[in-house]
Amino acid sequence: MEARQHMPASDKKSLRELFLTERRKISPVVEQHYAAEIASKVLNNFDFKNKVIAGYWPVHGEADIRPVLMHLSSGGHRCALPVIAREDEPLIFRGWASTVKMVQGAHGIPVPDKNDPVAETLDPDILLVPLVAYDRRGQRLGYGGGYYDRTIAALRAKKPVEVVGIGFSVQKSVELLPVEPHDVVLDCVVTERMIDRF
Repeated sequence: MEARQHMPASDKKSLRELFLTERRKISPVVEQHYAAEIASKVLNNFDFKNKVIAGYWPVHGEADIRPVLMHLSSGGHRCALPVIAREDEPLIFRGWASTVKMVQGAHGIPVPDKNDPVAETLDPDILLVPLVAYDRRGQRLGYGGGYYDRTIAALRAKKPVEVVGIGFSVQKSVELLPVEPHDVVLDCVVTERMIDRF
C-alpha cells in the first residue's frame, strides 16, 4: 500500500518523517523477503555487461542491495560503493568485492578501505541509489544532504548513467513530491512489487 501525504507538499522534512515511519514499520523478516524480490528484479531486468555498477551500504532500514552486488561481483562485474570525500561535493565511488576491507566512513557508513587494491576510484555506468520516497515522475526524496543530486548531475555531465532507485512500495508517494531546481530525476525505481520506469 502506498504511503500518502497528509501535509503541505513543500514540507520536505515532514514528508521524510512520514515515509521513514512507513519504512520502519516493515519487520526484519519481511524486509529480507522484499530485498530478495528486489534483487531478483534488478538481476533479471538490467544489462550489466561491461559496466561498472555502484550500489550502497544499507543504513536506517534501506532496502539491502548487497546481495545484488555480491552476485555481480562474484560473476566478474566491477562493483563500487559511494564514499563521502567532502561535504557539499559529489560522492566518489571505490571498487568493492566481498573480499574488500571495509572501514567506517562519514555518518558511520562502512566504505571500502582506500588502501585495498580493489578499492580504486571508479565512475559507475549504473547507479543503484537508496531513497526515502519517490513519485510517478521519478522524483526522488532523499535525506536532505543533496549528495546524490550533486553526484548524479556530475556523472551525467561526463557520460550516460542509468540511475535506478531502490526502495519498498510503501515509499511511493501518491502525491507529487516537491521539486527544487537541483533535484534530479531517476530513470526507474525497483521495489519488491514492480519496476517503475520514467
